[in-house]
Amino acid sequence: MPNFDELIHGKEAAGLMKDPAKLEKLRDAPETQQIFRLLSQSAGDLEGAAQRAAQGDAAQLTRAIRQLMQDPEGAKLIQKMKENFK
Repeated sequence: MPNFDELIHGKEAAGLMKDPAKLEKLRDAPETQQIFRLLSQSAGDLEGAAQRAAQGDAAQLTRAIRQLMQDPEGAKLIQKMKENFK
Protein backbone atom coordinates (compact mmCIF):
# COMPACT_ATOMS: atom_id res chain seq x y z
CA MET A 1 0.00 0.00 0.00
CA PRO A 2 1.40 3.44 -0.90
CA ASN A 3 2.36 5.72 1.98
CA PHE A 4 0.16 8.86 2.09
CA ASP A 5 2.83 11.18 3.51
CA GLU A 6 5.36 9.95 0.97
CA LEU A 7 2.92 10.70 -1.85
CA ILE A 8 2.22 14.27 -0.86
CA HIS A 9 5.68 15.24 0.41
CA GLY A 10 7.90 13.23 -1.91
CA LYS A 11 10.21 14.57 -4.57
CA GLU A 12 7.85 13.40 -7.34
CA ALA A 13 5.05 15.53 -5.90
CA ALA A 14 7.35 18.54 -5.60
CA GLY A 15 8.50 18.13 -9.20
CA LEU A 16 4.95 17.67 -10.41
CA MET A 17 3.85 20.91 -8.77
CA LYS A 18 6.48 22.75 -10.80
CA ASP A 19 5.38 21.29 -14.15
CA PRO A 20 1.95 22.59 -15.30
CA ALA A 21 1.88 20.34 -18.39
CA LYS A 22 2.45 17.24 -16.28
CA LEU A 23 -0.15 18.40 -13.77
CA GLU A 24 -2.70 18.82 -16.54
CA LYS A 25 -1.87 15.38 -17.93
CA LEU A 26 -2.25 13.89 -14.45
CA ARG A 27 -5.57 15.66 -13.92
CA ASP A 28 -6.95 14.25 -17.16
CA ALA A 29 -5.61 10.70 -16.75
CA PRO A 30 -8.24 7.92 -16.50
CA GLU A 31 -6.65 6.74 -13.24
CA THR A 32 -7.09 10.19 -11.72
CA GLN A 33 -10.72 10.35 -12.78
CA GLN A 34 -11.36 6.94 -11.19
CA ILE A 35 -9.60 8.03 -8.00
CA PHE A 36 -11.85 11.11 -7.83
CA ARG A 37 -14.91 8.87 -8.25
CA LEU A 38 -13.73 6.60 -5.43
CA LEU A 39 -12.93 9.57 -3.19
CA SER A 40 -16.36 11.04 -3.87
CA GLN A 41 -17.95 7.78 -2.78
CA SER A 42 -16.09 7.75 0.53
CA ALA A 43 -16.01 11.50 1.24
CA GLY A 44 -19.49 12.31 0.02
CA ASP A 45 -19.05 15.97 -0.85
CA LEU A 46 -15.50 15.82 -2.22
CA GLU A 47 -15.44 19.46 -3.27
CA GLY A 48 -16.61 20.56 0.17
CA ALA A 49 -14.04 18.31 1.83
CA ALA A 50 -11.31 19.84 -0.34
CA GLN A 51 -12.47 23.36 0.50
CA ARG A 52 -12.47 22.57 4.22
CA ALA A 53 -8.98 21.09 3.85
CA ALA A 54 -7.78 24.29 2.18
CA GLN A 55 -9.16 26.20 5.18
CA GLY A 56 -7.27 24.00 7.63
CA ASP A 57 -9.78 21.19 8.37
CA ALA A 58 -8.42 18.23 6.42
CA ALA A 59 -9.99 15.51 8.55
CA GLN A 60 -12.73 14.41 6.12
CA LEU A 61 -10.47 14.51 3.08
CA THR A 62 -7.65 12.72 4.91
CA ARG A 63 -10.03 9.94 6.00
CA ALA A 64 -11.27 9.53 2.42
CA ILE A 65 -7.72 9.36 1.04
CA ARG A 66 -6.59 6.87 3.68
CA GLN A 67 -9.68 4.75 2.95
CA LEU A 68 -8.86 4.90 -0.77
CA MET A 69 -5.29 3.79 -0.11
CA GLN A 70 -6.48 0.82 1.94
CA ASP A 71 -8.81 -0.29 -0.85
CA PRO A 72 -6.99 -2.69 -3.23
CA GLU A 73 -8.42 -0.94 -6.30
CA GLY A 74 -7.49 2.49 -4.97
CA ALA A 75 -3.97 1.41 -4.04
CA LYS A 76 -3.53 -0.10 -7.51
CA LEU A 77 -4.70 3.13 -9.17
CA ILE A 78 -2.36 5.24 -7.04
CA GLN A 79 0.57 2.96 -7.82
CA LYS A 80 -0.19 3.15 -11.54
CA MET A 81 -0.31 6.94 -11.36
CA LYS A 82 3.03 7.02 -9.56
CA GLU A 83 4.61 4.82 -12.21
CA ASN A 84 3.19 6.88 -15.08
CA PHE A 85 4.36 10.22 -13.76
CA LYS A 86 7.88 9.61 -12.52
